[in-house]
Amino acid sequence: MKWKKWLALLMAAVMTLSMAACTKDAGSAGSAGTEGGSNESSGEKDTLVLGTSADFAPYEYHKMIDGKDTILGFDVALARQIAEDMGKELVIKDMEFGNLITELNNGTVDLLAAGLSPTEERKQQVDFSEPYYFGEQSIIIREEDADKYKSADDFEGASIAAQVNSIQEGIVKEQFPKANLVSLPKLPDEIMSLTTGKVDGVVVEVAVAEGFIAQNPGLMIADIEVPYDATGSCIAVKKGNTELLEQINKTIAEVKENGKMDEFIKEAGAQAEY
Repeated sequence: MKWKKWLALLMAAVMTLSMAACTKDAGSAGSAGTEGGSNESSGEKDTLVLGTSADFAPYEYHKMIDGKDTILGFDVALARQIAEDMGKELVIKDMEFGNLITELNNGTVDLLAAGLSPTEERKQQVDFSEPYYFGEQSIIIREEDADKYKSADDFEGASIAAQVNSIQEGIVKEQFPKANLVSLPKLPDEIMSLTTGKVDGVVVEVAVAEGFIAQNPGLMIADIEVPYDATGSCIAVKKGNTELLEQINKTIAEVKENGKMDEFIKEAGAQAEY
């Protein structure tokens, strides 16, 4: 019977060691979980992450300030005001325009400000703020082609560039149906394609067009009406994020009423680089 007694003692020792190990592992996991949660909570509390595509001056653009590459523009100024009103620090993530909504819904950014118009298709994917700016659309051509392109029909067989996933893509399809749409990820690529003769026109918002024309002699806005149901530029948030949307709308209402939005637009235009 002695061997049975020793076997019982051995089994008891094994169970004691096993319980101690489980207790230690549970404690370590709990500690790590608390630490990770604390850091995440702190990040949510202290920062507001903006997603934008900084190639759309004067909305958003890059500029060297004191030797540092800085993103400016009236979209950025508005987002910074929203962050300030929330007691947060603004963090800017620059990306291709076509990836903005995907990144928002993936949770890598908190809001989008990139001259976004609230189309019906986009409304299915994100929630939009009240509009903060209304712009008109235009088509840029080369000055040498001024007599060649005087109506939408004149672009039959020609190529017109527009930014990927932008409302301008839809405008080209609807208003220049006889033209060939060339979708490009970056607006500067569109302008370069126009100046080098790879495309014959670029559809873009008027304020943006004027800036690029000022920096690129030989380009002009065609004397062609480009009608668009102006729903304005809005900020986008992930669907259901009503708390953030309410704060955004509150800030938009305030900056429009106190004149700050006009100041943001004026300053962005004066500082813009194209």
